[in-house]
Amino acid sequence: MKRRQRKKINIFKILSIILIILFIISVPTVIKKLIKITKIECSSQFGTCTKNYQLGDYNFVKKQIEVDLNHDIQVSSYLIQYKIPRTIKVDIIVKEPKYAIKNLSAKYYLVDKNGIVLEISDESNLPFLVNSSNYTLGQNISDKDKFALTLLEKVSIINTVSKAEIKKEVLELIVENGILIKFPLEGDIDVLVGSLRLIFSRLNEGTQGIRMEDVREIDLRFKSPVLR
Repeated sequence: MKRRQRKKINIFKILSIILIILFIISVPTVIKKLIKITKIECSSQFGTCTKNYQLGDYNFVKKQIEVDLNHDIQVSSYLIQYKIPRTIKVDIIVKEPKYAIKNLSAKYYLVDKNGIVLEISDESNLPFLVNSSNYTLGQNISDKDKFALTLLEKVSIINTVSKAEIKKEVLELIVENGILIKFPLEGDIDVLVGSLRLIFSRLNEGTQGIRMEDVREIDLRFKSPVLR
């Protein structure tokens, strides 16, 4: 009889522990469902951001925010916090466009450092490449366009670029002194830019020979640069 009582007592204890654990696990979920959110605060590194979400209980609001931000190509990362008594605060890190591509219809594709189109705009203050490419939001630009934009960025460090355009599979840059520079759309970018830097250095030397003002075009598509 004693053994049976002990078994019953042990089973009772186990069931009690299981119920307690289930209660502890379920309490936060129940509480979050009871919390009614009446305000959502959103901010990014650029200031206040505008997001339209439907209000409701904490779990409902948090879920729709997560779904929205996880699918937003402009969002790099985010943090959702609950503020007593009825507020959710959302901190967002927004991806920043680094380049722009202007297509033939005068639309600007704003592109981040990884080559993803973040926005399509009618204007841009970013360094831009003129090209016939057509992209959609969230699309990766072509390797050739990435190559051309990287070249544009690096050449801009050594000389101001007034125009950058891809013509017949050739990148053409016009720098501030009016010189046209032609680049291939493949190869070693550092070698190409290094060659251009060396040419500029020699053209600016005070020694006899060809000087900067004598050159209208530098063609770097060949093994040996061609100056015209």
